[in-house]
Amino acid sequence: MNDQPANTIGKKEIEELLTQGCDERVHILPESGLNKYHLNPVQFESLFQRGSCTANVLTRRSFNVTKAFLGKYDELSYENLLENQANRLRALVQSEFKDPFDVYFAPSGSDLVYYPLMFQMMLNPNKRLLNIVSCPEELGSGSKFASETRFYANYNQFGDKIEKGAFVDPKNTSEVHYLDARDEEGNILDRTGAINELIANNPDASVVGSLVFGSKSGIKDDLNVIDTESETMWVVDLCQFRVDHSLIHDLLEKGVMVMLTGSKFFQAPPFCAAMLVPRKWSERLKQVDASVIEPYGALFSAYDVPWFMENMREHLPQKENKALRLRWEIALDEMSEYSYWSTKQTDDIISRWALGVMSKLETSTSFKLMPDQLKTNMSIISFQVWVNDHALDNDQLKALFKSITTSRHEGFIGGKDRVFFGQPVQYGDKSFIRLAIGAYTVRAFLEKDAVDLTNDYRLISIIESVAQEMFGGE
Repeated sequence: MNDQPANTIGKKEIEELLTQGCDERVHILPESGLNKYHLNPVQFESLFQRGSCTANVLTRRSFNVTKAFLGKYDELSYENLLENQANRLRALVQSEFKDPFDVYFAPSGSDLVYYPLMFQMMLNPNKRLLNIVSCPEELGSGSKFASETRFYANYNQFGDKIEKGAFVDPKNTSEVHYLDARDEEGNILDRTGAINELIANNPDASVVGSLVFGSKSGIKDDLNVIDTESETMWVVDLCQFRVDHSLIHDLLEKGVMVMLTGSKFFQAPPFCAAMLVPRKWSERLKQVDASVIEPYGALFSAYDVPWFMENMREHLPQKENKALRLRWEIALDEMSEYSYWSTKQTDDIISRWALGVMSKLETSTSFKLMPDQLKTNMSIISFQVWVNDHALDNDQLKALFKSITTSRHEGFIGGKDRVFFGQPVQYGDKSFIRLAIGAYTVRAFLEKDAVDLTNDYRLISIIESVAQEMFGGE
């Protein structure tokens, strides 16, 4: 086929592509022209972005990356493109780490949850499947359904309709134990004892230990709970990807699977995900019968798993996903640009931003930082909003979030008049919102060698004033 010149590729064509290849969370709602996050992926010029969830729009750089990629896409071999992207991701996280690992792609972080469950079904087809899930209230909206081996959405990556909440395969399901992230006061809980007890009390089960290191509010499990001598299959959710790569190396060396997404900290449009799997697991998996995963052909393509996993590929459909490859191309470009800066430099910028934002929040009685903020990742600041001596609940924060993110605002510099920030996170009957920065923003600060908080302070002021307007009379 002939290439399409990059300069002829317009926003409408890009929008249509970026709203495919995942589930309904990326769909544009006709009444608003926005997705469920109140955003459109190509409407980026006037947006001030301080969100930490999978709701990124394009940036000026990624818009150009998109046009260049689509301009040459038709001449590419899909299989070669897959391997190229896997190799680039491997190189970006590998550094001095030499032990081999494999890249298993997925349309979203929710889909990654299925992989270790599928793997245990393949390795232990006649055993109970026990899934221990840490911090369920701080994971993605679909992760709970996926943890229970249920469909988490109404559509799959191929655009086919599926039944949300139904078991992917009623004959093979997981038994799930959820371990809360926080107590009623918002303090971060230590889940180590509960995890060890569950494993000890279920010697007859094949176990998946699903930990998190960098949740929606930056919570980190104690990774010392990982017992490399046990038969437990450990997987750590690093989907926010706000970590030093040395941690990834340490986990892979221990035989731990690592979940990553390019659509959170690295600000690619939703959704693009990958599981880094130590080679020892792939070697074991490719030797066994994989027919048990056939029902998961409703979710995964044969191209999502490495080329040499022929036993898995033969039970999955050979369907390409152009949108997923584009999202990964955007993510890999941003990861590459970010990698030029040292961890010391990036950590310093993130800390300066975080301390400035926290100081501003603490000057107002309308905000209360979540407990243990300094125990979490500094690129995410979590806080409650208070009106008339009461913290706003989850429904109120959702209404506040929608009001602010769907309106135009004055007082920003740089041509910005729309804002986005981290959606409400509920724990018990309470809730909080978040401000977060991603890689593109960190690089912009680094290139100017300055952390300009003017727009952050304006956003905080807007949140305070709109909260008072909406709920001050109640």
